[in-house]
Amino acid sequence: MNIQTIIFDFGGVITDSPIEGFKKLEKFYGISKGVISSIVMTNPDNNAWAKSERGEIDIQTFIEEFNLEAKKLGYNLNAKEILKQLYGPLRPLMVEKIASLSKNYQLICLTNVLKGVHVFSPKERKKEVDHVLSFFDKIYESCEIGMRKPEKRIYRYLLDDLKIKPENSVFLDDLGMNLKTAKLLGINTIKVIDPIAAIRELDNNLKIEN
Repeated sequence: MNIQTIIFDFGGVITDSPIEGFKKLEKFYGISKGVISSIVMTNPDNNAWAKSERGEIDIQTFIEEFNLEAKKLGYNLNAKEILKQLYGPLRPLMVEKIASLSKNYQLICLTNVLKGVHVFSPKERKKEVDHVLSFFDKIYESCEIGMRKPEKRIYRYLLDDLKIKPENSVFLDDLGMNLKTAKLLGINTIKVIDPIAAIRELDNNLKIEN
């Protein structure tokens, strides 16, 4: 295995998972754990979340449609509060690893982003995120290229755009469905649950001795 390109998801890999924020919000609303994720996964290819991540609707339209979708499922939620949960704290170990890897590998960030969601990002966070992203050679945001994970076409687009072979790359993501599609195309994959374990697995893939 000759890995030359390392592809990172952002939320849930470089930062704590937004799902942790969803859990806190669910507790605040007094609703069952997993409700917010279940709304996101209802009609997952064509709901408000999917359309926004493909850049098909603006953030205000997303908020209106998401709130309506939640209401149809029996939940009275505020999408604006949910969007604020997308900004989990950065993982220092992962940031340190990325900085180190940038010296010897092509680093790519492939992330699903809701169109216009940056207006909900805390101002103090922008500097931290910009610092991390400065280590990447290229950043692909779903809303900017009109396709999203786990759609097969986004991985094909990335491979063609970078002119790389799938077997010479490795992709880190926290969602199995995103990794499954990448793996079908021959990309090496690592599921990120615990950052320490993920870094160890990455080192094994890269044949880096600790």
